[in-house]
Amino acid sequence: MLQVALLLMGAAFVRKSAPILGVVGVLWSGLGFSIFLDGVEGMRYFPFHVFGLLLLIESLVTLFFAGSAKGAQKSVFYFKGGIFFFIAVLILSGRESSNLLLAILFGFAFFITGLFVMASAWVVRYLRWRRVFMGGLAQLAFALFLFLPYPTHHHGTISQLLGVIMILGGVQCVRLAVRAFRLREGSTIFTIMEPEAPPPVAEPMAPLHATGPLIIHIWTPEGSSENSPIPRPVINRYIAAVDVDGVISTGHAALEMSPDIYISLYPAVEIDRSPSEFFQTLKAIQENNVQGEFQKSYQSEAAAWCDSDRKIVFQHYNAQALQRFWTRYREVNTYNLTWRNCSSSVAYGLESALDGVLSHRLGWLHFIRLFFMPELWIAAQLRKRATTMAWTPGLMLDYARALHALVHPVRHSWFQRWKQQLDRTQ
Repeated sequence: MLQVALLLMGAAFVRKSAPILGVVGVLWSGLGFSIFLDGVEGMRYFPFHVFGLLLLIESLVTLFFAGSAKGAQKSVFYFKGGIFFFIAVLILSGRESSNLLLAILFGFAFFITGLFVMASAWVVRYLRWRRVFMGGLAQLAFALFLFLPYPTHHHGTISQLLGVIMILGGVQCVRLAVRAFRLREGSTIFTIMEPEAPPPVAEPMAPLHATGPLIIHIWTPEGSSENSPIPRPVINRYIAAVDVDGVISTGHAALEMSPDIYISLYPAVEIDRSPSEFFQTLKAIQENNVQGEFQKSYQSEAAAWCDSDRKIVFQHYNAQALQRFWTRYREVNTYNLTWRNCSSSVAYGLESALDGVLSHRLGWLHFIRLFFMPELWIAAQLRKRATTMAWTPGLMLDYARALHALVHPVRHSWFQRWKQQLDRTQ
């Protein structure tokens, strides 16, 4: 979440706030370590009931406003609110059996997540996949520790979980602060978000005058399938759709900023997407790199194929940062189905375009406010899954929608949103 929030606030804010971020990261990690030790030693210094009450209130608010959410966001709100509500009830009950259930719930979550991370790293083989694979092993080890918390007992589960989360969050904060110290004048937060991405253009560039909004075009796998796809809701949305003839459709994504920028990367020669070869093409290895080509415009692409079935429109964006990214990115036309595809190109382009888009807001006040917006959590989770697996049009669609909600928030007070939700339920 911190990376996305820093991206929206911009390089100037990050450079100025780097010392504070470093101090906060160290203090946050230290506090997390002390809470973790409390759990290991069987102490009860941490105010569990206060934490459970806050978690209960947050879950009820999330469930209440889930009805006003749209698309996949509604499912995420209901899932998050339901899980938090269940955890809060277990914490507030204070029973020994509740501690065991919490240990099983958290251990199972870390175990499944670790397996998923390891499987995706092993299959995709993207850059630094070994490091991510070891991270998955660490999650499995922590899951076993929660199941069998030697030498302590299950009543320290909450302290141990919060402690580990806070330690990791603090370390990440310190790492970002160190990178922020290295930001040079004219650099962007995109260099922090994607260290392996093409560096920003240092040469002075002519001002770019955008004539319209920034549009994210999404061709969903189901919407771009030529024949009727087999109903598989989650797989069809986020991975690929298979029609009745066995042909796989992965969809497409593009970014448009009039009049000069259109980011739409496609393989110059169609990749074999038959079921027998599909898993081999998922590997982010050099052997799977093919010649790619950038489409000229949305009009020409739509005329040759079909119109996009989803569009997300941004009115506020950083046109100069997007121009710098696009000038360097288009110098390489390599295409890889996993690590350099249409969706990843659009994701990096969108992040460049949103660099510092909220820098005109009230500094730290708005920065802290971002962390109370559920869309920031959604965007961070989507980005994490995409960078450890692969960017797909489905992930890109939800990611763009979450960022749109952060950049163009609905101007309603909590009371107005509460009143609107009541009107919907009546």
